[in-house]
Amino acid sequence: MLRPICLLTLVSLFSGPLRAIVVASGDPSSSVVAYNQVVNGVNLNGVVELVASDGIGCSGSLLSDGYSILTAGHCITSSYGSSVPSSVTVYFPGSGGPVADTATTYFVDPLWTGNSTQGNDLAILRLNQAAPSSATRYSLYTGFFTTSPILLAGYGQTGTGTTGASGGFGTLRQGQNRYDALGAAVFTGWSNNMLMGDFDNGTTTNNALGSTDPDITNEVDISFGDSGGPSFYLGQIIGVHDLIACFSATDSGPCTVPPSLSTSDSSYFGQLFADTSVSANASWIASEETPEPASYSLVLLGLAVAGFLGSRPGRRPS
Repeated sequence: MLRPICLLTLVSLFSGPLRAIVVASGDPSSSVVAYNQVVNGVNLNGVVELVASDGIGCSGSLLSDGYSILTAGHCITSSYGSSVPSSVTVYFPGSGGPVADTATTYFVDPLWTGNSTQGNDLAILRLNQAAPSSATRYSLYTGFFTTSPILLAGYGQTGTGTTGASGGFGTLRQGQNRYDALGAAVFTGWSNNMLMGDFDNGTTTNNALGSTDPDITNEVDISFGDSGGPSFYLGQIIGVHDLIACFSATDSGPCTVPPSLSTSDSSYFGQLFADTSVSANASWIASEETPEPASYSLVLLGLAVAGFLGSRPGRRPS
């Protein structure tokens, strides 16, 4: 079956029953993350909100070097053709409220072509100064695909699986779900670097991928503004939030009901989420992290001797 897809950025800032970070049911505020909160062994102080100079809002996570923010490529150079922003303000959780940093240098996965279904929708932002010491540094999960529970986090819209995403961008939320399949097993032409899960409500009617999560009370979906945010497994980043999708008769048509609860692709029960695999892209990610200070000095010295010391281009044209 074909499907419409939605990238999870916000072109402009704005602002039921299960938890999105759209939640399954109950009060979506139950998924809000407090400062210094540890969930499933992960301190979420390193999950950041990104607000670009062109108004796009996304999520991201701090890597182990303390300078690099991992996010989605379409947050920096959109598949819809938006220009690269001149800067991005990065907001870390703080004890007294958000702590701002700035990034003006960007590195976009060279395999990113604007097609989010191909498993290379990644970018790294380089902070102009080191992240706050209170911010958690995260390592990458480089193991095999898993169907065990994962922890999702991001600053996107909230809501419930019955009502869909409805607002609330800018608050860090978390929840649990699991991957059910790789991209190529779900949609023709998709990459297996896409890690896909569905948003269950405990019924077979609205179970898109046929693998019902037994813990429905903690089932969440991603939504608009969660793009670039992390999914964690065993305390490490396993995936980067990329898009939401649903089964449809045509690429541009409405979501099929069922399995979707609604014809609108906006984080309803019976719809799908997809992360970009970190393991599949680990070499590129590691290559763009800031070297250790000693190694960095040697690199600079080598460049100076060669006579072409300069800054590496940090932007990929849209």
